[in-house]
Amino acid sequence: MDTAFKVVRVVGESATSIEEAVKVALRTSAHRVHGQTWIEVASIRANVNDQGGVDRWQATVDVAFKVDAE
Repeated sequence: MDTAFKVVRVVGESATSIEEAVKVALRTSAHRVHGQTWIEVASIRANVNDQGGVDRWQATVDVAFKVDAE
């Protein structure tokens, strides 16, 4: 059977880690999109603080879900 997917882009943010930023994006999208099938991390960014360290991580995540057939 052929399958089609819809992809939405979500940016998650975390002060803890890149992995947590991805999880935030996935949890957030799960409230709006049902039947999530796979994700792709499109980009990773970090906010640099005045001391030269990282304050927050941001992960841009493409979340795919199946499109129901008619």
